[in-house]
Amino acid sequence: MNKKQDLLVGIIQEYIKCKEPIGSVFLKEKRSICLSSATIRNYFKVLESEGALFQPHASSGRIPTTSALSTYWRGVLNYLLDSILCVNSTKLDSICRDYRIFCVIAPKESNELQEIIATKENFLILKFSRGEVVIKKSEAILRFLQPFINMDIADITRVSVEVGASDLALKLIALEQVDMAKNTAKYGVSNLKEILESSYFEQIFSGKIMLKKANGIYTSEFVPSGFVCVIHDVVNVDSKEKNKCARMLVFGSLLCDFEGFYTDLVA
Repeated sequence: MNKKQDLLVGIIQEYIKCKEPIGSVFLKEKRSICLSSATIRNYFKVLESEGALFQPHASSGRIPTTSALSTYWRGVLNYLLDSILCVNSTKLDSICRDYRIFCVIAPKESNELQEIIATKENFLILKFSRGEVVIKKSEAILRFLQPFINMDIADITRVSVEVGASDLALKLIALEQVDMAKNTAKYGVSNLKEILESSYFEQIFSGKIMLKKANGIYTSEFVPSGFVCVIHDVVNVDSKEKNKCARMLVFGSLLCDFEGFYTDLVA
């Protein structure tokens, strides 16, 4: 990283800790920066002109913008998408409370499409390992589904959403929700109170958004401004769950300390 980027990261990390505007003298002392305060202030002005910082008052320090925070977390948390963390869900209640973060864990249990049956009544019955889905028959939908034999319902759902096969996607999601309602665990529910009015509140709260979205770091789309949602794979090492593969949704303000959250979670 160059000096400008180093300073921006420093401001973001210190602001997340103290939630107060960060001045040049404070940052220099806290981060042991070998630059004069005047030089640091010049970098602040450049970062402000680029939309990464703003100054609430003429005499105050700087605050990172929502855009800068979003970019920061996408970079810092990106490793989660390329690895499978081992987490102990018995620790999540206290950790979510400490970091003011909401979390959902949903077991990953294979539910493969085993057979497609065409009925005389112009319907298709999609037989999965667990459960069935009935949809209206059409040659287009039959051609679409045939390559998915022996594939998991979660993958079929995501592709259906992507290509706009909304009726099929809704039926598949309804079947997935049956399993999710039985097995999903939620932690830090009180930390969602700030987004109660969001149109996506129910999907985030229930974890259903995981049925539509691939693993990723989201700061827009279904996520209200000022928040971040991370969806990724984990292995739950809670002895009760016996090392079950799962997907985890982690949601909180851009000002939450997600680095600390994950450090404590895997410790």
